[in-house]
Amino acid sequence: MPQIAGCGKSEHRDESTRADSNSGAIIVRYLSYIKLLFSAAALMSSFALQAGEPPIEPVLRIDPGEHTSPIRRIAADAQGRYLVTVSFDKSARVWDLNDGHLLSTLRVPIGKGNEGKLFAAAMSPDGQTIAVAGWTGWDYDGSASVFIFDRASGQMQRRLSGLSGTVNDLAFSSDGRALAVTLSGSNGLRVFDAFSGSLLGEDRDYGDVSYNAHFSNDGRLVTSSYDGLVRMYQFTDGRLRMLAKRTAPGGKQIFGVRFSPDGRYIAVGFSDSNVINVLDANDLSFSYAPDSSGGNSNLGYGIAWSKNGDYLYAGGQSSKYIDGVWYRYIRRWNRSGEYVDWPVAADSIMSLTPLADGSLVFGSSDPAWGVMNPVGRNILSHRSVLADLRDNQSGFKLSYDGSIVRFGYKVFGGLPAVFDGIKRDFLPADTPYLVAPLSETNGVKLTDWSHRTDPKLNGAAIKLEQYENSRSVALSPDGAYFALGADWKLRVFDRSGSLRWEIPSPGIVWGVNYSGDGRWVVAAYGDGTIRWHRASDGAEQLAFFPHADRSRWVMWTPTGYYDASPGAEDMIGWHLNRGKDNASDFFPASRFRNQFYRPDVLARVFDTGSEGEALRLANIDAGRRTQVVSVAEVLPPVVNIVSPVDGISVSTPVVTLRYNTRTPDDAPVTNIRVRVNGLAVALPDMRNLAIAASAGGEQVINVPIPSQDSEILLFAENRNGISVPASLRLTWAGQETGQDQEFVFKPKLYVLAVGVSKYQNPDFNLGLADKDATDFAHAFQNQEGKLYGKVSVRLLTNETATKEDVLDGLDWLQREVTSRDVGVMFIAGHGMNDNAGAYYFLPYNTDLDRLKRTGVAQSDIKNTLNMLAGKALFFVDTCHAGNALGTGKTRAIGGSTDAFVNELASAENGVIVFSSSTGKQLSQEDPKWGNGAFTKAVVEGLNGKAEIGKSGKITHKGLDYYVTERVKELTHGQQSPVSIAPGGITDFPIAVAGKP
Repeated sequence: MPQIAGCGKSEHRDESTRADSNSGAIIVRYLSYIKLLFSAAALMSSFALQAGEPPIEPVLRIDPGEHTSPIRRIAADAQGRYLVTVSFDKSARVWDLNDGHLLSTLRVPIGKGNEGKLFAAAMSPDGQTIAVAGWTGWDYDGSASVFIFDRASGQMQRRLSGLSGTVNDLAFSSDGRALAVTLSGSNGLRVFDAFSGSLLGEDRDYGDVSYNAHFSNDGRLVTSSYDGLVRMYQFTDGRLRMLAKRTAPGGKQIFGVRFSPDGRYIAVGFSDSNVINVLDANDLSFSYAPDSSGGNSNLGYGIAWSKNGDYLYAGGQSSKYIDGVWYRYIRRWNRSGEYVDWPVAADSIMSLTPLADGSLVFGSSDPAWGVMNPVGRNILSHRSVLADLRDNQSGFKLSYDGSIVRFGYKVFGGLPAVFDGIKRDFLPADTPYLVAPLSETNGVKLTDWSHRTDPKLNGAAIKLEQYENSRSVALSPDGAYFALGADWKLRVFDRSGSLRWEIPSPGIVWGVNYSGDGRWVVAAYGDGTIRWHRASDGAEQLAFFPHADRSRWVMWTPTGYYDASPGAEDMIGWHLNRGKDNASDFFPASRFRNQFYRPDVLARVFDTGSEGEALRLANIDAGRRTQVVSVAEVLPPVVNIVSPVDGISVSTPVVTLRYNTRTPDDAPVTNIRVRVNGLAVALPDMRNLAIAASAGGEQVINVPIPSQDSEILLFAENRNGISVPASLRLTWAGQETGQDQEFVFKPKLYVLAVGVSKYQNPDFNLGLADKDATDFAHAFQNQEGKLYGKVSVRLLTNETATKEDVLDGLDWLQREVTSRDVGVMFIAGHGMNDNAGAYYFLPYNTDLDRLKRTGVAQSDIKNTLNMLAGKALFFVDTCHAGNALGTGKTRAIGGSTDAFVNELASAENGVIVFSSSTGKQLSQEDPKWGNGAFTKAVVEGLNGKAEIGKSGKITHKGLDYYVTERVKELTHGQQSPVSIAPGGITDFPIAVAGKP
């Protein structure tokens, strides 16, 4: 699957020599490759064993909340409220164009390889209906399908099937009735009734693929084709008839076509030319050619007219070198032919759509999308979340055993990072003894492999697929084998050039390397992942996804055992098809945390070379039974809000929700939960609600809301776990009360602060944990009379912080905090994980040989904080370095809080978590600071340094930003605190600066 991440770099590179690493070119080449797969012979071999239904096995997938492959198409409604984007990553995403947040992800049935890749999208003018398609249905149905979704609910309404080629574009007519479909090969055009699904018209007389279709406001339809012809039709009274068909000057491969708003002109773009031509929409004769000079490639992938027709826009592969960075640009012409270029993207611009207010939306191959206002300022931006692993073959280095990998977050190896797969932690970027890939050794020489279709082994050509480029190579240490990464596959050959194994790749193989011991082939892919393949057979054993924010990451095995940094565990999950006529489900990894969060398994894979053996050994050490259970056997419920629609305005204190649930037959719904703005809402008759939900059908629930904009999260629970929440955003239209209405009547604040420096066992002693707790409590105590009417503190340090004292403090918090109050817990000292990975805080009287009896379990803390009636914040600073544990003992105190932090911050628990560090990092303290680095930063922030502008407010997000930067400054980047706020919680003040 061709894909690519961003393309910016603060150094000059000759873009002309890198044309084949540009995503736009790769996408077009890939679509040409697809044509080959639809030859008669390919169809016979590929579809002889069709089952008629998509596969039912759960599929483990990456889902970081953004696309992970090039965005192929975008579409918006007529009023510019919603946007849909589709990608080769097999997902369609619906966005709110007001603020850019993700509304929903539409999931079609998928399969292995190409099945489920989306090339086309359209949205009805009223924004209620979305159509998506691509390589959709071929592998199980023998023909392509278009899937029609209800935008508001995300549910599939119908499927248009029986199409004889992959779908390249979709377009709704201005009244939303007709849906045009253009197809691959020479399969031409179909037009369907979007409501009934009946075929209204077709044209099969095409000489090549059609990539674009567009309706005029008066019902005409224009299409592009690689046969060099522009075709225009009239669609009236449910009939389609040809008006004109004509060769367009300027190029052979016509890609983009668009009617002007008044219907007088048609703009045409090409994939084999940088020319943009404007045709007369009466007879398709040439009218004029706006100036497209100055670029270095085509502008014809994305074409759009402004809604008022004053401007014509075009974008594609063409780029400019500006301030040390290559940018793909959008060119905008006015009616006089004058133009400006807007540098907007790091990679090819694949689709443009105008908005009613004069703005323009672009979708690019980074993958990224954004909104430009009428004067060219980017007012909404969604940049790529992928590490850009391109063009860094020499910097893609490994340790001898393959467990440590060096890569770059930016193209050409920019922003280098080193990750230790055994410790699952980042190491310094200059970590020594890491080895780059070899391309020549022991009489074996690989040449012509960089962005070439003709790589060579000792001068002899290595055969690839047609249109496929080689991207990376690496010889095994003994020279007996070599790995070759290309556009569609990762391959290993022996030194004679005979193929040993090949596997389809999840993205272009931008980097590849052999471990020094010869056991691993490690590859860097275009979907932003790094994967470890067993050198003997290519079987993948581990995968690693580092988020572009350089903080979050997740690592997993093929079965789904995983480890993740705070806030990252839901970047993977399981896709489950529900037949070809229903939207598919997606369950994030957090829904199966108890079963699949297994860092102990991952650590053993490098030694064993086998996920199965690693699991067996890890289970022996942890005292677990080796029992592999399919995700499909332990599914939580699925809950959907039927009404009201998202974003609706309300003015009453109670909202009536209609919802439905689905749950496995053997796991009825046992509970319904509701949170409003992160706060748990107690509803009557919860048991009856659960019983009714299991019975199926729509249910009704009345939810009280505050007098402000709110977000409701609805959860269903069964014996397997808790559902992904269904969310509903509400806009308050009642009496204006201001953003901080909840604090007009000052709430109470309850603080439980625990710090242990002096332990009953002196071998555990620390330096400043008790002072940290004291100073933290004092900082919040100073808020009495300011933000809070009253502040109550329970401070437990050293001898007063036994397990019994801490549990009493938790009882106190749960008893005192009301729905109008705020509860805060702070712990500093030692933390530890048991053999099963469960986290314990170590109080004063801890006995490690009796950890369950003397340690404070994470479940005790979680069960208290998630039951608080008011807002809950948790500050944890327990990753300190420890001493040896008594005479003759060599175990060190220490444990990762990552799983605990992820669990607490899950949407169903509603706790805002601040953690002093990530992974295996140690929390640093220094007597000259007077505190640990984390607490020093928190106290400074609460005392005013985290104030946002001159607002006087210190919000949880503002405190997070200040603490993150301050701790990095104090520790010279060796400690990275994190903060996670669950979904549904908006930013709110937790302190104010200055005097009361």
